[in-house]
Amino acid sequence: MTKKQSTLFPENEVTVIPELDLKEAEKIADQIKAAIEPLCEKIEVAGSIRRQKSKVHDIDFVVVAKNDSDWQKINEKLKKLKAKPNCSGNSVIKAFLPCPNGLFQVDFYRAKPETFGIHLLVRTGSAEHNMWLAGCALSKGYGLKYSTGLMKDSIAVAGATEESVFSALGLPCPLPGKREIVNGKTLWEQQ
Repeated sequence: MTKKQSTLFPENEVTVIPELDLKEAEKIADQIKAAIEPLCEKIEVAGSIRRQKSKVHDIDFVVVAKNDSDWQKINEKLKKLKAKPNCSGNSVIKAFLPCPNGLFQVDFYRAKPETFGIHLLVRTGSAEHNMWLAGCALSKGYGLKYSTGLMKDSIAVAGATEESVFSALGLPCPLPGKREIVNGKTLWEQQ
């Protein structure tokens, strides 16, 4: 007895798209934001879209949900958009959203009003700029905790806004597109 051809050769698996052009990623981010926004006190696009990078590897959102129930309803909204869940918890939701050529990763990071700025700062990146900023904080006697804020003696002294973190460190708040490290220095220091 032989197996049917359909079971011998299963359907092609859907491809996970490694990157999108900025304009395409922005369009998808706008659609997702419009669907999720009613569940949020605050929602912002972060990551490489916010830094206006030409290639985007995932779509990041920082969210202050109206309540726990609305945070969980984000998953329901994503399912209506035909997204495939990847990870869902009290502070992070990750899913793969269908696009014309496959699936693209979308991440939601939950913040509180008092930690929204630090989440937005860290999730905007770049990773190298975050490491530089953490080193700067350490050199000035602070710690940088991505989920809590700028810490001094175990107390958060800034984190509700990005500006508050930079200000507490005595730094100007650079535009997201300038948060890159080039030749060991921040791009915003070089200009």
